Amino acid sequence: VLCVDTTKQWYQRRVRGVLKALFPTPSAMKLLSCLLTVMLTVPALSELKIVSTPDGKTGPPPCALTCTGVSRYNAGGDYRWQSYGSEAYKRVDISACGFSSEPVVSATLRGVLCPSTYINAVYSHYITVFSAVDATVSQMINNGCDVYWTASGYNC
Repeated sequence: VLCVDTTKQWYQRRVRGVLKALFPTPSAMKLLSCLLTVMLTVPALSELKIVSTPDGKTGPPPCALTCTGVSRYNAGGDYRWQSYGSEAYKRVDISACGFSSEPVVSATLRGVLCPSTYINAVYSHYITVFSAVDATVSQMINNGCDVYWTASGYNC
């Protein structure tokens, strides 16, 4: 019993010494306490709730994610403005979000006299945005029509 008490006392002295070295004043300890409280409370306050998804399946709340971005009017390759009949369309890369299934997406154009748009296709790694009226690729580029998008879905 004597040995256990001595070991316990040694441990308590050691912990007090470490805490005193790290937080030499009571105000420093209070600051740590406040920081820990904020760090543990804030994630609980910023809850994302996804009510429905394109495939009808919802995932676990910790996997819910909102991701947003801008696809520039002058992007190249597969992500450039292209023509389809009398409409213009643009594939928008959302792969950096890491969605595991199709997210819920909204998109709009920003530029000078950009036409209305609609989302034609949604996948976990890209979306396709079409002009809702006649538009040419050169109009979309010359008017600087960037696609501003927001997607909410699951990453696990």
